[in-house]
Amino acid sequence: MRTPELALLLTFLALPAAAQDWSQWRGPHFTGAADVVGLPPVWSPTENVVWKTELPGQSAATPVVLGDRIFLTAFVDATMQLQALCLDRATGKQLWARDCGTGQPSSPRSRGRENTLAACSPVASDDTVVFLFGSGDLVAFDHAGEERWRTNLVEDYGELVLNWGYAASPLLLDGTLVVPILRRSDSLVAAYDVSSGELLWENMRPSDARAESQEAYTTPIPFKNGERQEVLIFGGDALTAHDPATGEELWRWDADVNPRKAPNFRAVSSAVVGERGTIFVTTPQHGPMHGLRVSGEKVEKLWQLDGPTPDSTTPLFYRGRLYAVDGRNQRIVCLEPMTGEKLWQADLETPTFLRASPTGADGKVYVVDAEGTVVVLLAGDVHEELLRVAFDSYPTRSSIAAVAPGDGSAGGRLLVRTAEHLFCIGRASPGQDEESR
Repeated sequence: MRTPELALLLTFLALPAAAQDWSQWRGPHFTGAADVVGLPPVWSPTENVVWKTELPGQSAATPVVLGDRIFLTAFVDATMQLQALCLDRATGKQLWARDCGTGQPSSPRSRGRENTLAACSPVASDDTVVFLFGSGDLVAFDHAGEERWRTNLVEDYGELVLNWGYAASPLLLDGTLVVPILRRSDSLVAAYDVSSGELLWENMRPSDARAESQEAYTTPIPFKNGERQEVLIFGGDALTAHDPATGEELWRWDADVNPRKAPNFRAVSSAVVGERGTIFVTTPQHGPMHGLRVSGEKVEKLWQLDGPTPDSTTPLFYRGRLYAVDGRNQRIVCLEPMTGEKLWQADLETPTFLRASPTGADGKVYVVDAEGTVVVLLAGDVHEELLRVAFDSYPTRSSIAAVAPGDGSAGGRLLVRTAEHLFCIGRASPGQDEESR
C-alpha cells in the first residue's frame, strides 16, 4: 500500500464512530459533509451496489443512520399513510414499518409540488428515533420499533399554515429535540426531551414579515458562539439565535433578509455554520447569500453574493469551502467562505431542477436532481466533473447520505434515495475499482 493510501486508511480508522453515522438531516457536522473515505469512484444503478431496497412510497426526507439501523419515511399512496421505516444497515432488509398519520397525494397538475407531508427527516439518538410529518404527527420509537411517545403539533399549537405544507426537520442537540413552527400565523419554537417526550419549553418567535414571508421550511442548526451553545433558526425575514436550554432569543439579524418586505419570501434554505464564528444564510427566491461573523450579540456582515444562489437547497460547507446550488437554473458555485470570493461556477446540465441539498465526502461533492441524476464533482478550487449517474426516478428530492459500512469493513457507503428505492453504494469488493480520488 502506498504511503498516501495508508495515511488515508489510518485516518479513517481513527475517526470516532459518531462521525461515521448520519443521524440527522445535514449529517454529523450539520454542514452536509461527512468524514468517510474510500467511496467508489465509479458506480451506477447496477455497478458497485451493495444492496437495493424497494420502498413503499416516495419521500423528501433524507435517510438517517445510527448504529446498525437506517431510518427513513414514506408516503404510501394506496392507503394515504405516512410511514416510519427501519432498515438493516448492512443488508437493507426492512426490519419494521409503522403508520404514523395521514398524508396527501402530490399534485398531478403541478410538477414540483410533491409534498406528500413525508418531507421532514427523522433524527436518531442512541435509544430513540423521532419522526416528524407535515401532518403535525411527532412520533418517537425505540430502535426495535416500539412506540415511546407521540404528540401532534396541530392539536397542540393549531394549523400549520404553510403554502407548500410543513417540511422542517427537527434538531436533536444533547437530548433536546428542537422543533420550529414558522407559519402564516403566530410562529414559535418548541423543545422536547427526546427520550420521554416531555415538553421542555416553548417560545414565541415574533416577526414583522408579511403573508407568505412568515413561512419557513428550514431546520434549526447548532452554533457555538464562543463558549456558548446556540441554536440558529432562519425564516420570517430574520436569522435568530436561541438558548437550547430555555428557547430564549439571544440575538437577531434581519438587516438584509427582506429589505423591501416582499410578501413571498418564504425561507427554504437553512443556515450553514462555517469556521471562526461564520454563518451563511441565503435569502429566499434566489436572493443574495450573506456571509456573517458572530461574536456574542455582535453580527458582522463579511460579504454578499448576488448570484447564483439557492432557493430550496441548503449550501454545503466542506473542507474549508462553501458550495451552493441554484436548483432552478441548475448551477453550482464554489466560494471562499471568509471573503465570498467565487472560485468557480458551473452549469450542472441535469435534466431537471434540484431540490436535494449537496453532500460532501471523500474529497467529492454529490448533487442529485429531481429525476435522480447524480453529478459527482471534485471538491476544491478547480471545477472538475468526475461522474454522472442516471437513476431516472422522479421525484428524487432526498439529500445523499455518506456513511461508514457499519460492519467493520473498509470503504465508505452512499445512501441514494430515489422515488422507488434506497440504494447503498460502495465498493463491491476490495481492489475492484481504480484508486478513489
